[in-house]
Amino acid sequence: MTPGKTFQNLSLEKQERIALIAAEEFGDKGFDGASVNGMVERMGIAKGSIFQYFGNKKGLFLFVFNQSVEMVKGYLRTVRDQSINENLLTRLEKTLAAGINFIKTHPLLYRLYIKVLSESKAPFREEILIALRQHSIHYLKSLLEQAYANGEIRQTVDLDKAAFILDAVMDRFLQSHTLVHLDGGLGIYNASSDTTDIWIKDMVWMICQGIGVTDMKKPEPHPYYILILAAVDDELAGLRTKLETPSHKSFGGRSAISGSLGGQNVMILTTGPGMINAAQALTAAIESRRPALIIQTGCAGAFRESGLDIGDVAVATKEMDIQSGLEPAVDSAFPDVLPFISLKKGETEYKNHYPINDKLAAEIFKILQSADSKNDFHVRKGPFVTVSTITTTDRRAKALFDRFNPCMEQMEGAAAAHIALLYGIPFAEIRSASNLVGKRDKSRWNLPLAVQNACIAVEAVVERLKIEDF
Repeated sequence: MTPGKTFQNLSLEKQERIALIAAEEFGDKGFDGASVNGMVERMGIAKGSIFQYFGNKKGLFLFVFNQSVEMVKGYLRTVRDQSINENLLTRLEKTLAAGINFIKTHPLLYRLYIKVLSESKAPFREEILIALRQHSIHYLKSLLEQAYANGEIRQTVDLDKAAFILDAVMDRFLQSHTLVHLDGGLGIYNASSDTTDIWIKDMVWMICQGIGVTDMKKPEPHPYYILILAAVDDELAGLRTKLETPSHKSFGGRSAISGSLGGQNVMILTTGPGMINAAQALTAAIESRRPALIIQTGCAGAFRESGLDIGDVAVATKEMDIQSGLEPAVDSAFPDVLPFISLKKGETEYKNHYPINDKLAAEIFKILQSADSKNDFHVRKGPFVTVSTITTTDRRAKALFDRFNPCMEQMEGAAAAHIALLYGIPFAEIRSASNLVGKRDKSRWNLPLAVQNACIAVEAVVERLKIEDF
């Protein structure tokens, strides 16, 4: 709630005094029991001023509460930004320590939060508490994602559930530090700084290390899965027909099918054509349930200079968004490199070229080469270019090959590679040539053959690839 201009025109000292007295009143008595008459008397202002400043009692309450929420967010942003290069254990310790520091520095504001938890009549209580939990879980999940990308977390860990556990434990710990009946006789309530530090370190260590013996087997009610993407339904039809125990899914306005393929759990997702569709669909899928591996597939145009022909299969070693960049200072068919980064992971910066894990691409190439003799297509590996404008002339096709040395042109790969890199998920791209890049002559295309061979290649990889190695 934003107060009226008359409040904003008050001196900062008077604004802070009004907010402090309101926080004391609401924190002590809750929303329902708080007295506007009692507050204005202590504030030294007319009762009508409250309504002029905030509209009503609810407006005053929301102003004070929102102010405290913004302060908490500021504390968390500081921890997140200042600990960016530290490990997960240290970042969680600092997050809890910041929470304790906030309680000690702003006890009235934390007391107000406790009142909202316990008082059903607080205005917009449900919306406030939902927003607080969502912000906390989002913050904790961002720490977990960074740790996952750094290899600190097992690949089979569900980050949504891990964030929920962290949020639950941390919130209960902070409440126990303030409310004696939640302490359980453990000595957390109003503990000294030294005792609190010991609790923080021990709890975070147990969260990160676990409490089970090292050979304890984790149940797998939701095993990891491979996410397979393509732009249009036809490109995935051959895989869908082979799914065992298919199950329809829906997320982010997209529909997908889960099931078993080649002994592996998979989800098959049609993204729609182009980078925007690919990025949105892939993000929605990851946020719904994180995959162990992403495979982008479908048809593409092959560059004849690469040695590929229609129906052949290629494995990407790099993805390049060749249409992002600066307008060149001299005549050129392509933009100059971007003047800023589009993604940073750890110390590595990316603009519009995204490398694909060499070991993963090499293993997929090896699998497909061994399948080469069984199928009527050849396999190559090399860079892919992602375009928004489809190439339709031999002259531009040659210019593309001379500049980037690609083996295939398509419209989604760079976006998928970017999103996979952002989330720290292994990514592979396997496509089959439906046409040769250059003059657009659809009479020479063979979409059915490309669709068939792409599906054969993906199925071979899913069946034989050892995901745990990547």
